[in-house]
Amino acid sequence: MKHIKVAIAMPVFNSEEYIKDAINSVLNQTYKNWQLIIMDDGSTDSSLKIASEFTDPRIKVISDGRNRGLSYRLNESVKLATGEFYARMDADDIMCSDRLDRQIAYMLENPDCDLVGSAAYIINGANQITGLRGGNPFIDTGFLSVLKYGGFMHPTVLGRTAWFKSNPYDTTAERCEDIELWLRTADQSHFGQISEPLLFYREEGDQSAKVEKTSAGYIKVLKKMLVVVKPEYHPFLRKQLLKSHARIRMRRIAHALGFENRIVAARSTSLTQIQRQAAEDRLQHALATAQARES
Repeated sequence: MKHIKVAIAMPVFNSEEYIKDAINSVLNQTYKNWQLIIMDDGSTDSSLKIASEFTDPRIKVISDGRNRGLSYRLNESVKLATGEFYARMDADDIMCSDRLDRQIAYMLENPDCDLVGSAAYIINGANQITGLRGGNPFIDTGFLSVLKYGGFMHPTVLGRTAWFKSNPYDTTAERCEDIELWLRTADQSHFGQISEPLLFYREEGDQSAKVEKTSAGYIKVLKKMLVVVKPEYHPFLRKQLLKSHARIRMRRIAHALGFENRIVAARSTSLTQIQRQAAEDRLQHALATAQARES
Protein backbone atom coordinates (compact mmCIF):
# COMPACT_ATOMS: atom_id res chain seq x y z
CA MET A 1 0.00 0.00 0.00
CA LYS A 2 2.84 2.39 0.83
CA HIS A 3 3.89 2.76 -2.82
CA ILE A 4 0.53 4.26 -3.83
CA LYS A 5 0.75 8.02 -4.23
CA VAL A 6 -1.95 10.42 -3.08
CA ALA A 7 -2.24 14.08 -4.08
CA ILE A 8 -3.63 16.41 -1.41
CA ALA A 9 -5.27 19.61 -2.64
CA MET A 10 -5.17 22.58 -0.26
CA PRO A 11 -6.64 25.80 -1.70
CA VAL A 12 -5.65 28.82 0.40
CA PHE A 13 -7.15 32.27 0.82
CA ASN A 14 -6.07 34.44 3.78
CA SER A 15 -5.48 31.60 6.24
CA GLU A 16 -2.33 32.89 7.93
CA GLU A 17 -3.60 31.99 11.41
CA TYR A 18 -4.10 28.32 10.66
CA ILE A 19 -2.18 27.21 7.58
CA LYS A 20 0.96 26.22 9.50
CA ASP A 21 -0.98 23.70 11.60
CA ALA A 22 -2.77 22.42 8.49
CA ILE A 23 0.50 21.77 6.64
CA ASN A 24 2.16 20.26 9.71
CA SER A 25 -0.74 17.82 10.10
CA VAL A 26 0.02 16.60 6.56
CA LEU A 27 3.72 16.28 7.36
CA ASN A 28 2.74 14.22 10.42
CA GLN A 29 0.75 11.64 8.45
CA THR A 30 1.68 8.03 9.11
CA TYR A 31 1.23 7.51 5.36
CA LYS A 32 4.22 9.15 3.67
CA ASN A 33 3.78 8.83 -0.10
CA TRP A 34 1.86 12.03 -0.75
CA GLN A 35 2.06 15.19 -2.81
CA LEU A 36 0.66 18.37 -1.21
CA ILE A 37 -0.56 20.89 -3.79
CA ILE A 38 -1.09 24.28 -2.13
CA MET A 39 -3.07 26.60 -4.39
CA ASP A 40 -2.92 30.20 -3.20
CA ASP A 41 -6.01 32.07 -4.40
CA GLY A 42 -4.71 35.63 -4.25
CA SER A 43 -4.21 35.85 -0.49
CA THR A 44 -3.53 39.35 0.83
CA ASP A 45 -2.11 38.21 4.18
CA SER A 46 1.03 36.17 4.89
CA SER A 47 -0.46 32.78 3.94
CA LEU A 48 1.70 32.42 0.84
CA LYS A 49 4.85 33.38 2.74
CA ILE A 50 4.16 30.83 5.48
CA ALA A 51 3.45 28.06 2.98
CA SER A 52 6.60 28.86 1.01
CA GLU A 53 8.76 28.48 4.13
CA PHE A 54 8.18 24.71 4.16
CA THR A 55 11.03 22.96 2.37
CA ASP A 56 9.72 19.40 2.12
CA PRO A 57 10.05 18.40 -1.58
CA ARG A 58 6.61 16.78 -1.49
CA ILE A 59 5.01 20.23 -1.05
CA LYS A 60 4.24 22.24 -4.19
CA VAL A 61 3.11 25.87 -3.71
CA ILE A 62 1.38 27.55 -6.65
CA SER A 63 0.38 31.20 -6.88
CA ASP A 64 -0.59 33.43 -9.78
CA GLY A 65 -1.68 36.36 -7.61
CA ARG A 66 -5.32 36.13 -8.69
CA ASN A 67 -8.51 35.37 -6.80
CA ARG A 68 -10.39 32.81 -8.86
CA GLY A 69 -12.45 30.96 -6.25
CA LEU A 70 -12.39 27.55 -4.60
CA SER A 71 -13.86 25.49 -7.45
CA TYR A 72 -11.44 26.94 -9.98
CA ARG A 73 -8.47 26.11 -7.74
CA LEU A 74 -9.74 22.60 -7.07
CA ASN A 75 -10.09 21.89 -10.79
CA GLU A 76 -6.60 23.31 -11.29
CA SER A 77 -5.20 21.01 -8.60
CA VAL A 78 -6.88 17.95 -10.12
CA LYS A 79 -5.11 18.64 -13.42
CA LEU A 80 -1.78 18.78 -11.56
CA ALA A 81 -2.42 15.70 -9.41
CA THR A 82 -0.37 12.59 -10.00
CA GLY A 83 -0.90 9.21 -8.42
CA GLU A 84 -3.91 7.00 -7.87
CA PHE A 85 -5.72 8.98 -5.16
CA TYR A 86 -6.72 12.61 -4.59
CA ALA A 87 -7.63 14.05 -1.18
CA ARG A 88 -9.23 17.31 -0.09
CA MET A 89 -7.90 19.50 2.69
CA ASP A 90 -8.72 23.05 3.77
CA ALA A 91 -6.04 25.46 4.95
CA ASP A 92 -7.68 25.97 8.34
CA ASP A 93 -8.32 22.30 9.20
CA ILE A 94 -6.11 19.65 10.77
CA MET A 95 -5.76 16.03 9.66
CA CYS A 96 -5.70 13.22 12.19
CA SER A 97 -2.33 11.55 11.73
CA ASP A 98 -3.81 8.30 10.42
CA ARG A 99 -6.28 9.88 7.99
CA LEU A 100 -4.53 8.92 4.75
CA ASP A 101 -3.66 5.44 6.01
CA ARG A 102 -7.27 4.75 6.98
CA GLN A 103 -8.87 6.12 3.82
CA ILE A 104 -6.45 4.52 1.39
CA ALA A 105 -6.92 1.18 3.16
CA TYR A 106 -10.69 1.61 2.77
CA MET A 107 -10.35 2.30 -0.95
CA LEU A 108 -8.16 -0.73 -1.48
CA GLU A 109 -10.59 -2.93 0.45
CA ASN A 110 -13.49 -1.53 -1.62
CA PRO A 111 -12.20 -1.39 -5.22
CA ASP A 112 -15.61 -0.32 -6.57
CA CYS A 113 -15.68 2.78 -4.33
CA ASP A 114 -14.98 6.15 -6.01
CA LEU A 115 -14.93 8.42 -2.95
CA VAL A 116 -14.76 7.97 0.80
CA GLY A 117 -15.33 10.58 3.49
CA SER A 118 -15.29 10.49 7.27
CA ALA A 119 -16.76 12.06 10.35
CA ALA A 120 -14.90 15.06 11.81
CA TYR A 121 -14.25 16.75 15.11
CA ILE A 122 -15.32 20.40 15.18
CA ILE A 123 -12.79 22.91 16.51
CA ASN A 124 -12.85 26.67 17.03
CA GLY A 125 -10.17 29.23 16.30
CA ALA A 126 -8.24 28.30 19.43
CA ASN A 127 -8.10 24.57 18.53
CA GLN A 128 -10.70 23.83 21.21
CA ILE A 129 -12.87 20.82 20.37
CA THR A 130 -16.54 21.81 20.35
CA GLY A 131 -18.33 18.78 18.89
CA LEU A 132 -18.49 15.90 16.47
CA ARG A 133 -20.13 15.72 13.07
CA GLY A 134 -20.67 12.91 10.60
CA GLY A 135 -21.76 12.78 6.99
CA ASN A 136 -24.10 10.64 4.98
CA PRO A 137 -23.44 6.98 5.94
CA PHE A 138 -24.44 5.99 2.39
CA ILE A 139 -26.47 3.02 3.51
CA ASP A 140 -28.75 4.11 0.68
CA THR A 141 -27.10 5.12 -2.58
CA GLY A 142 -27.77 7.40 -5.51
CA PHE A 143 -29.21 10.85 -6.06
CA LEU A 144 -32.05 10.59 -3.54
CA SER A 145 -29.66 9.51 -0.79
CA VAL A 146 -27.57 12.67 -1.26
CA LEU A 147 -30.68 14.83 -1.58
CA LYS A 148 -32.16 13.45 1.66
CA TYR A 149 -29.10 12.90 3.85
CA GLY A 150 -26.52 15.21 2.29
CA GLY A 151 -23.10 14.26 1.05
CA PHE A 152 -19.64 14.42 2.58
CA MET A 153 -17.97 17.00 4.74
CA HIS A 154 -15.94 18.27 1.82
CA PRO A 155 -12.41 18.40 3.34
CA THR A 156 -12.72 14.81 4.59
CA VAL A 157 -12.98 13.35 1.07
CA LEU A 158 -10.42 11.09 -0.57
CA GLY A 159 -11.13 9.53 -3.94
CA ARG A 160 -9.69 8.11 -7.11
CA THR A 161 -7.84 10.74 -9.11
CA ALA A 162 -9.37 9.44 -12.34
CA TRP A 163 -12.85 10.06 -10.92
CA PHE A 164 -12.04 13.70 -10.14
CA LYS A 165 -10.52 14.20 -13.59
CA SER A 166 -13.74 12.88 -15.15
CA ASN A 167 -16.02 14.91 -12.85
CA PRO A 168 -14.79 18.51 -12.50
CA TYR A 169 -16.30 20.95 -10.03
CA ASP A 170 -18.93 23.40 -11.30
CA THR A 171 -17.34 26.83 -10.89
CA THR A 172 -20.78 28.50 -10.92
CA ALA A 173 -21.97 26.61 -7.80
CA GLU A 174 -20.82 29.24 -5.31
CA ARG A 175 -20.24 27.82 -1.80
CA CYS A 176 -22.00 24.62 -2.93
CA GLU A 177 -19.49 23.14 -5.33
CA ASP A 178 -19.32 19.99 -3.20
CA ILE A 179 -23.03 19.13 -2.87
CA GLU A 180 -23.52 19.99 -6.55
CA LEU A 181 -20.83 17.47 -7.45
CA TRP A 182 -22.22 14.74 -5.20
CA LEU A 183 -25.76 15.24 -6.56
CA ARG A 184 -24.58 15.32 -10.17
CA THR A 185 -22.54 12.12 -9.89
CA ALA A 186 -24.36 10.04 -7.26
CA ASP A 187 -26.28 7.83 -9.70
CA GLN A 188 -23.10 6.87 -11.55
CA SER A 189 -20.75 6.59 -8.57
CA HIS A 190 -20.11 4.56 -5.45
CA PHE A 191 -19.64 6.61 -2.27
CA GLY A 192 -18.37 5.35 1.08
CA GLN A 193 -18.06 6.75 4.58
CA ILE A 194 -15.83 6.02 7.58
CA SER A 195 -17.82 6.71 10.73
CA GLU A 196 -14.73 7.54 12.80
CA PRO A 197 -13.53 11.18 12.71
CA LEU A 198 -10.33 11.61 10.70
CA LEU A 199 -10.20 15.41 10.53
CA PHE A 200 -10.49 18.44 12.78
CA TYR A 201 -12.89 20.78 10.98
CA ARG A 202 -12.67 24.42 11.98
CA GLU A 203 -15.73 26.62 12.49
CA GLU A 204 -14.83 30.19 13.34
CA GLY A 205 -16.22 33.62 12.54
CA ASP A 206 -19.70 34.72 11.45
CA GLN A 207 -21.44 31.43 10.72
CA SER A 208 -24.78 33.13 10.05
CA ALA A 209 -23.40 34.98 7.02
CA LYS A 210 -21.70 31.85 5.71
CA VAL A 211 -24.82 29.73 6.11
CA GLU A 212 -26.95 32.39 4.41
CA LYS A 213 -24.71 32.36 1.34
CA THR A 214 -24.48 28.56 1.34
CA SER A 215 -28.26 28.20 1.59
CA ALA A 216 -28.78 30.59 -1.31
CA GLY A 217 -26.22 28.64 -3.34
CA TYR A 218 -27.90 25.34 -2.48
CA ILE A 219 -31.27 26.61 -3.69
CA LYS A 220 -29.62 27.65 -6.94
CA VAL A 221 -28.15 24.15 -7.31
CA LEU A 222 -31.51 22.48 -6.67
CA LYS A 223 -33.21 24.64 -9.30
CA LYS A 224 -30.51 23.70 -11.79
CA MET A 225 -31.00 20.02 -10.97
CA LEU A 226 -34.67 20.30 -11.89
CA VAL A 227 -33.55 20.85 -15.48
CA VAL A 228 -31.01 18.03 -15.75
CA VAL A 229 -32.11 15.10 -13.54
CA LYS A 230 -34.61 12.35 -14.20
CA PRO A 231 -38.27 13.46 -14.09
CA GLU A 232 -39.02 11.01 -11.27
CA TYR A 233 -36.72 13.06 -9.02
CA HIS A 234 -38.64 16.31 -9.56
CA PRO A 235 -41.17 15.88 -6.70
CA PHE A 236 -38.35 15.23 -4.24
CA LEU A 237 -36.40 18.24 -5.51
CA ARG A 238 -39.41 20.54 -5.18
CA LYS A 239 -40.00 19.32 -1.64
CA GLN A 240 -36.36 19.98 -0.79
CA LEU A 241 -36.61 23.47 -2.28
CA LEU A 242 -39.57 24.27 -0.03
CA LYS A 243 -37.64 22.99 3.00
CA SER A 244 -34.61 25.06 2.06
CA HIS A 245 -36.61 28.28 1.73
CA ALA A 246 -38.29 27.60 5.09
CA ARG A 247 -34.92 26.88 6.71
CA ILE A 248 -33.53 30.22 5.56
CA ARG A 249 -36.52 32.08 7.01
CA MET A 250 -36.19 30.25 10.33
CA ARG A 251 -32.47 30.99 10.53
CA ARG A 252 -33.05 34.67 9.88
CA ILE A 253 -35.59 34.82 12.70
CA ALA A 254 -33.31 32.90 15.05
CA HIS A 255 -30.40 35.18 14.20
CA ALA A 256 -32.49 38.27 14.89
CA LEU A 257 -33.47 36.81 18.28
CA GLY A 258 -29.85 36.05 19.17
CA PHE A 259 -30.12 32.25 18.88
CA GLU A 260 -27.49 31.84 16.15
CA ASN A 261 -24.93 30.13 18.39
CA ARG A 262 -27.51 27.56 19.44
CA ILE A 263 -28.31 26.72 15.84
CA VAL A 264 -24.66 26.34 14.92
CA ALA A 265 -24.04 24.14 17.97
CA ALA A 266 -27.04 21.96 17.07
CA ARG A 267 -25.32 20.93 13.82
CA SER A 268 -22.85 18.88 15.87
CA THR A 269 -23.23 16.26 18.57
CA SER A 270 -21.63 16.65 21.97
CA LEU A 271 -18.70 14.47 22.96
CA THR A 272 -18.63 12.24 26.00
CA GLN A 273 -15.73 12.70 28.39
CA ILE A 274 -14.02 9.63 26.90
CA GLN A 275 -14.55 10.88 23.34
CA ARG A 276 -13.25 14.33 24.23
CA GLN A 277 -10.10 12.94 25.81
CA ALA A 278 -9.49 10.75 22.77
CA ALA A 279 -10.03 13.74 20.48
CA GLU A 280 -7.61 15.91 22.46
CA ASP A 281 -5.00 13.15 22.37
CA ARG A 282 -5.40 12.81 18.60
CA LEU A 283 -5.13 16.56 18.13
CA GLN A 284 -1.93 16.73 20.16
CA HIS A 285 -0.55 13.79 18.19
CA ALA A 286 -1.44 15.47 14.89
CA LEU A 287 0.70 18.47 15.84
CA ALA A 288 3.30 16.85 18.10
CA THR A 289 6.03 16.40 15.50
CA ALA A 290 5.70 20.02 14.40
CA GLN A 291 6.00 21.23 17.97
CA ALA A 292 9.03 19.00 18.51
CA ARG A 293 10.74 20.46 15.41
CA GLU A 294 10.24 23.97 16.76
CA SER A 295 11.52 23.21 20.29
